[in-house]
Amino acid sequence: MDIHSLIKSKTSIRAYRKDPVPLETVQRILETASMAPSWANRQCWRFVVVDTQVGKNIIGQASGQPKIIKACKDAPYVIVLCAYIRESGVKNGLEYFMFDCGLAMSNLMLAAEAEGLATCIVGWFNEGAIRGLLNVPQEVAIVAFTPLGYADESRKPRKRKKLDEVVYYNQWEKTQN
Repeated sequence: MDIHSLIKSKTSIRAYRKDPVPLETVQRILETASMAPSWANRQCWRFVVVDTQVGKNIIGQASGQPKIIKACKDAPYVIVLCAYIRESGVKNGLEYFMFDCGLAMSNLMLAAEAEGLATCIVGWFNEGAIRGLLNVPQEVAIVAFTPLGYADESRKPRKRKKLDEVVYYNQWEKTQN
C-alpha cells in the first residue's frame, strides 16, 4: 500500500483481538517512530512498552474511557509516549516537546498500520496513575499512549473536510482560481 492510501485508510481502533504481536514487529514500529524529525534533532521522546495485564489495565483505567479501558486490556501492548522536556527546544516561551512527540506518534501509528496493526492515540488521562505505575521521573512528561494490536472491529471511513475548506493559496481564505 502506498503512503497516501495508508494515511487515508488509517482510523482509530478501540477494539482489539488478544492475538500476540511479535516483539520484533513492535521494535520495527518503534524504530520507525524514532526516525521522526525533532527540534535540532534532539529526539526528546521515550517510549515505554507495556505488556503486563496489570500495567495495561492501570493505563486503560487512567483514561477514564470505557472503550479505551477495554482496548488496553485486550491489546497485546500499550505504548506510552514520554518526553524529556529539557531535551526539546524552547522558542518565544513555547516548549516544542509536544510537537516533537506528535511527529513521533504519527510515525508510530503509520508504521503500525503498515504492519497490519491498529492504534488509538489517547492524550487525556490521569498522568499520576501512569507515572507511578511506570516509575517515570518528574522531569519527564507523559504525552500520550496507544493500545497496539490487531483490530477487532471494522475500519469506518473518516469524515474529512473538503480540501478547499482547509487549503488557501497565497493568502488566508483566498481560494485558487
